[in-house]
Amino acid sequence: MPNWCNNSIAFYQEDGGNDLLEAFYTDIERYQNFTNVNGSLSNWCGHYLISNKIDTDEVYCRGFFTNCELYSDHVRIDMETAWGSLPEIYEKFAEKYGLSFVYIAEESGCEIYVNTDIEGRFFTDRYILDYFEVEGLELDAETMTEYGARLKTLAENTHYCESFEDVMKSFKDFGFFADNIESLNKHLEQFNITVHEYTSE
Repeated sequence: MPNWCNNSIAFYQEDGGNDLLEAFYTDIERYQNFTNVNGSLSNWCGHYLISNKIDTDEVYCRGFFTNCELYSDHVRIDMETAWGSLPEIYEKFAEKYGLSFVYIAEESGCEIYVNTDIEGRFFTDRYILDYFEVEGLELDAETMTEYGARLKTLAENTHYCESFEDVMKSFKDFGFFADNIESLNKHLEQFNITVHEYTSE
């Protein structure tokens, strides 16, 4: 059983148009109907490659479409892929229509956090504070009294941040200062918290 990586891929035209996007969307959205095709669900990304005469032996394609949306300036495809992202597959999708793409991917078990959208045009998240278990922390009573309620508030949801300044706002009441991700995570070790920074590759 693999760890499943959540991916969102934005395909766009370099010239700013959308005629190619509409054709691409019409082509690919039909794989979202989850019908049986030769013993596997239609949302397996390999079906798209096969129908476009791309040899699935050339690329690792253990991934499934979960959603597809057409916007005015891009097509967004959401996928679940085994163990990590599959940029080679996204490249195959883009090549047929002469599109460009950027993607964001997250798989916490293998600590994969990637955002190739350097400009933040489609995906702006740069840091993630993932869910953690407060009850399992081995902290003294004084520390839990001081920080317990705030830790539980943080632990209720996964937090996404667009900048390091936004990250620090989550910890503004904890009484410590950090000017980079390394020093912040050193502060957070006692609380069993790690803030992850998305890489660009």
